[in-house]
Amino acid sequence: MMGRSLLAILKPALISGLLAGALAGGFHLFLTEPLIDRAIAIDESTQMVMHAPPGEPVMGRPAQRVGLVLGFLLYGLGCALLLGGLVYLTRSYFPAWSDAKRSFLLASTLGWSVAIFPFLKYPANPPGVGNPDTISHRQELFLTSMGLAVLGAILVLLLNTYLRRAGRLAWPIGLGIYGAFLAAVFVALPTVSEQSHIPAELIREFRALSLTGHLVFWGTIGGIFPWLLSGNRNR
Repeated sequence: MMGRSLLAILKPALISGLLAGALAGGFHLFLTEPLIDRAIAIDESTQMVMHAPPGEPVMGRPAQRVGLVLGFLLYGLGCALLLGGLVYLTRSYFPAWSDAKRSFLLASTLGWSVAIFPFLKYPANPPGVGNPDTISHRQELFLTSMGLAVLGAILVLLLNTYLRRAGRLAWPIGLGIYGAFLAAVFVALPTVSEQSHIPAELIREFRALSLTGHLVFWGTIGGIFPWLLSGNRNR
């Protein structure tokens, strides 16, 4: 029996992506944005004490909040298109798996590689944390950690296919290699030292909410997308 068409996979993927973007955007709008306002107020008051003129924002806070929600919606659509395409293209690598099961595996792998692992090495910071001169360097390191995590996941999937055909224990060996690879990447990548006058408690709370936002986003996609595929049996 032929599997689903690409369009039949992309439709539920886009629905799950929009829901994930809306939930994550709403989460950050109501929970994380107040912390950003607090950090900005602390940063501005500190600059006034130091007789340093506060920097003018490129975009006002109301516009930033609208951009936050719209950005997450677009991010959800982009991730959904990528995930749907991967589900369609990887059928030959997991011939015994249903589209729903494969979508959950790929969503979990993608979320870990592009969001969770890079965040663990280089967590997000509120305004007023770190040297502005090192922002580009930090972004480069973040993208490097993301790229290496994605590369490692791709290599493990390819290795899994080879080991499965050889009749060996594919997943235990593949996951062990992937874990060792990520541990080496985590240790090898440099740590960015960032001084700040923002209270440590506020930074910890901001990072906890940022991580939770990642989990909300990818948890929604990883839960809704397979569920929609399971409920839609049309070929």
